[in-house]
Amino acid sequence: MRLLPRHAALLLALPLLAAAAPTAAPLAPVREAEGVREYRLPNGLQVLLIPDATKPTVTVNVTYRVGSRHEGNGETGMAHLLEHLMFKTTQRFANVGAELSKRGMQFNGTTNADRTNYFETFPADPAQLGWALAMEADRMTGAKVLRSDLDTEMTVVRNEMEAGENNALNILVQRTQAAAYQWHPYGRSTIGARSDVEHVAIPSLQAFYKRNYQPDNATLVVAGAFDPQRTLAEVQRLFGALPRPTRVLPPTYTVEPVQEGERLVTLRRPSGMQGVLASYHVPPLASPDFAAFEVAVTALADTPSGRLHKRAVEPGLAAQAFGWPGRNTEPGLLNLGLVLKSDNDVDRAQQLLVDTVESLAKEPITAEELQRAQAQWAKNFDELMANPQNLCVALSEAIAAGDWRLLFQLRNRVESTTVDGVNTTLRQWLLPSNRTLGRLYATAAPERSPLALPIAAADALKDFVPKAALAAGEAFDTSPANFDRRTERYQLANGLRVALVPKRSRGETVELALNLHYGNVDSLRGKRPEAALVGEALALGSRQHTRAQIADGFDKLKTRFSAGSSPTGDAHVSLSSHRPQLQQALALMAEVLREPSFPAAEVEQAVRQQVARIEEAAQQPQAVASHALEQALSAAYPADDPRHRGSFAEGIAALKALTPERLQAFHREFWGAAHGELVLVGDFDAAEVKPQIERLFGGLSAAQAYVRVPQPLPAVQGLKLSETLKDKANAMVFGALLLPVNDDHPDYAALRIAAHVLGASGFDSRLLTRLRQKEGVSYGAGAWLNASSFEPNARLGMAAIFAPENRGRVEAALNDELARFVREGITQAELDTAKRAMKAQSDTWRSDDGAVAGAIAGHLERARQFKWNAELDARGEALTLAEVNAAIKRWIDPTKANWSWAGDFDKPQAAK
Repeated sequence: MRLLPRHAALLLALPLLAAAAPTAAPLAPVREAEGVREYRLPNGLQVLLIPDATKPTVTVNVTYRVGSRHEGNGETGMAHLLEHLMFKTTQRFANVGAELSKRGMQFNGTTNADRTNYFETFPADPAQLGWALAMEADRMTGAKVLRSDLDTEMTVVRNEMEAGENNALNILVQRTQAAAYQWHPYGRSTIGARSDVEHVAIPSLQAFYKRNYQPDNATLVVAGAFDPQRTLAEVQRLFGALPRPTRVLPPTYTVEPVQEGERLVTLRRPSGMQGVLASYHVPPLASPDFAAFEVAVTALADTPSGRLHKRAVEPGLAAQAFGWPGRNTEPGLLNLGLVLKSDNDVDRAQQLLVDTVESLAKEPITAEELQRAQAQWAKNFDELMANPQNLCVALSEAIAAGDWRLLFQLRNRVESTTVDGVNTTLRQWLLPSNRTLGRLYATAAPERSPLALPIAAADALKDFVPKAALAAGEAFDTSPANFDRRTERYQLANGLRVALVPKRSRGETVELALNLHYGNVDSLRGKRPEAALVGEALALGSRQHTRAQIADGFDKLKTRFSAGSSPTGDAHVSLSSHRPQLQQALALMAEVLREPSFPAAEVEQAVRQQVARIEEAAQQPQAVASHALEQALSAAYPADDPRHRGSFAEGIAALKALTPERLQAFHREFWGAAHGELVLVGDFDAAEVKPQIERLFGGLSAAQAYVRVPQPLPAVQGLKLSETLKDKANAMVFGALLLPVNDDHPDYAALRIAAHVLGASGFDSRLLTRLRQKEGVSYGAGAWLNASSFEPNARLGMAAIFAPENRGRVEAALNDELARFVREGITQAELDTAKRAMKAQSDTWRSDDGAVAGAIAGHLERARQFKWNAELDARGEALTLAEVNAAIKRWIDPTKANWSWAGDFDKPQAAK
């Protein structure tokens, strides 16, 4: 696509960077393992290339070895502040975030204690890749770190702080972490102290940037479909021009002393949930002992097989168990905990947590628990290797820990660890004196864990042996026309519509989407709780297997299964597996779908967890604002109608009245495949799969007749709802403008572009530019368009997060921006950018086999093919500026929008 004239000066200037540096000789790889090839530029930049032609996308990731651990006193939050400012002004770009959005790239930046990383994903295109590399080279040393950029971003950063403050369990983790460390900077939150962030000096921030954002402190990763030699030459040209710094980075050397007694943290604040957390000091990621803690998390906190789940969740003493090991560069924490409902006994749960975790001397980890952990690890690692973007982010943690190969080393260690090895390690570290819950007791003799010391990556890797790289798949053309050509469609005798898209994929992966439709308005009346829960409850047990056995079965098959259902008669099932395991995975999935047993104890647990989620949602501004709006839009329906949305309290009461017998009866009456769509996309043999599909699903029919529940446009406009929630640092607003159009309407393509410009284009959108970039009052704001394929029922949705005291400013800005949007329309530049970005986004999502499977399932229900998407895209591409602006004026009336606000609005309002 031809670039706009306003980019021409930038493109002409880019070659000047290369002209300043001599032509570099081709680089030889430093090392290679499992499809990852490492290079090193003379200026110190580490480069990792991971070519994968199976998905036509590219991810560019830059990891800087700087995080909150490298901040001094008074400097907390600097690493995170720089993450925000890296999307602002550089030497060559006035607004990096807006430029990324204009190109339709998926992008983000993240900061933790050990590193900061930035990544962008986009359809494979040498020009786009060249631009991304040039941009990353520019902001590596060319960010301006301006006071003006910081001033507009400061309220946004406060918004992010306040959003975290809304989650009481998140704050409990922060407080426990802070109490666990006496000296080490891991005890500080990455986002920093509010006082430090608000008073940061620009010269100090600039010095922090210039010291750490340098090629010798960074790793560039390029993964996906690209030409390795051409890309390496481009990297040499762009990044090789950056000089090697003369400064020497000071090492971090603080070693946390051995903890000599229990520590206690107590947090009291309004919340729909309670919780207990136990944290134990452990060695760093590079330690040979670290694999034991990965196993411990599964053995203790896994759902549904972990000890905490069985001892606390199943009896109803807790709503959920959780845990994670800190994969840190330096000695970190193993964290294990329980989420509690508001009426659970915290003291009892705390004692049960401690007793379970610290009982390993009497109840060591078993061989079965070890095997389960290893199976889960293997499944998750395979999924990681098949996803370039997620692999880049995971490699960032290993890079920060000293060497990217540590990721593969950890996998090897989990695979090879033994029951005796795991138990020996855990008995050393899971001691009362090494625990932060936080009570301190005087003891007759010290109980000390070993002193945790950093470990050099070179020492940790001396016995590392890489495995063979994953088998490559085919370079698949993801155009709509090719998908339609490669898709085989047919129908079973019972009515189930089937589509098969066999193709060779990296790692032999295959994705399944299954949509089932059941009931009608009359037969679904009064059955909202069972209709909503039946999908999730399918895997709680079958006639042949328990919940744990089903979960273990999918893990052993390296398969991910999920199912959900709605009160209005739709169920969605997904399966992610691999060619060798597919037939067994399909058989287990069919067993779960056809023969659920709904065990009473498991159903009771599921209900408790749902109730706990609702109780927590009732305390959160985002959930409250959204729920209030949906409740108002469905108010015309009687209480027993499946489309009616009751209050939080009504939802809890309905769930508590639900019984296994009601679920079983609902499944018997409504569950069938006569009205549904099954799609397989990926690495499979169609000749083998087709008879199995017929055998497993051909006879699955429901007793109740199916007629789709109508979803007419609600006759609601101009609502202004407001809910006050005490002691919440953040607030939320949702808007909904209801439009009588469907996705086949002549104006639908124009309205898609309008919604993109208004709020779906990221940093470049009207709403985010106004509320975040200009006003600095919102961390996130946006808009979206959802339209039915059946009725003339569409919604232009809008949302913003903000501090409650800024409600007046946010409301005025939203009203003003919407009025301007209708009055002035969009510009030609916005239209051209939207077309380009929307095409890139359309090309990108078709590289995701799971998304494609879901889309084809939707097509089958609507008697469509990808040709429909291509024609919609073509209609949008052909639209003129006058046509889009006419559609905006025709359909968007700000006075008819419905608004729902939630937050602590008793706080004094900020001046406008």
